[in-house]
Amino acid sequence: MSTKKRLHAARMGGDPVSQLQIIARQISTISALFTMLVAIITPGTHWGMVVILAALYIGYNMYLSLKRAKPHLGELAIDLMLCAGLTISGAMYSNVLYYLLLMRMVLKVGRDRAWRMTMAVSSVYLLANAIVCDEVALTFLMERLYNVLGFAVLAFTAVYMLNVVTLQLKHEGQIAELMKENAHHYELAHTDELTGLLNHRAYLEKTAELQQYVLLIVDIDHFKKLNDTYGHLFGDQVLSTVGNIIKTRVRGNDMAFRYGGEEFALVFPDIPLEVGLKIAEKLRFQVANCDFFHNNERVKITISIGLSRKKPSIASQDAFREADSALYRAKRQGRNQCAVF
Repeated sequence: MSTKKRLHAARMGGDPVSQLQIIARQISTISALFTMLVAIITPGTHWGMVVILAALYIGYNMYLSLKRAKPHLGELAIDLMLCAGLTISGAMYSNVLYYLLLMRMVLKVGRDRAWRMTMAVSSVYLLANAIVCDEVALTFLMERLYNVLGFAVLAFTAVYMLNVVTLQLKHEGQIAELMKENAHHYELAHTDELTGLLNHRAYLEKTAELQQYVLLIVDIDHFKKLNDTYGHLFGDQVLSTVGNIIKTRVRGNDMAFRYGGEEFALVFPDIPLEVGLKIAEKLRFQVANCDFFHNNERVKITISIGLSRKKPSIASQDAFREADSALYRAKRQGRNQCAVF
């Protein structure tokens, strides 16, 4: 069962053990219906009582099934009394209900109390049969002992099933934790801590298989001078703010990276170059008009952007070189502008 389906099952009826109990409840309802039909088709001395008790059994368990109620011991006690009533009334094939009921009980109480449940069901079964027995014959005793032995075998099987399911859930939980931990490590390894954008490694991995996209290389103008003049703490604040502005320009399949130092990269797989230029101009304008302050003094921050289009016929490294070339042309022409290769 997939993780998604297992979560759905957990919402609907609990863990897999509870699901098994609910399935056993539904099967027992069908079995009780069969017992009732047999009583109607081949009526015996107390067939009316059999029909009433079977109808009560069916109605009660159908009500619980429709509510998707998890099995509880009170439910099992009521079903056991109805089973005893069916036996005393001479219902045919009612033995099956004891087996299904015992399986539900064992799955509910677990391994430690499984044999108590077996003794309880066996005792009620034997007592109900003793009440209707006029004469104890060898065949009568053998049949009842056979069923008691069957109860024991069923209890053992249910305990084994419970152990298997519990062990499987434990292993799945460990696997889920490992997957979660691996995903966390992967995210840390591919995310820039300062800006929250993807990093250089992520850029190389995610662009390696892309056939075409528009690439923007963004560089903060005079960043070294900013660090020297105002300090690295202010430089980090600028990087973080520019990173946040860049995040506002990515949608859907778009990707944004801190490529290194004061350089960023944006990848747009589904747009033409002309739209990429419009995005670049809006980004440049937004940064240029953003308020940066150092000791209550406004500091002017601008960016330069180079654009290129990665085509299926060229390598991703070549597309980056083209965008980088356009970026340096923008810087040579005075900075705070965009240039297309």
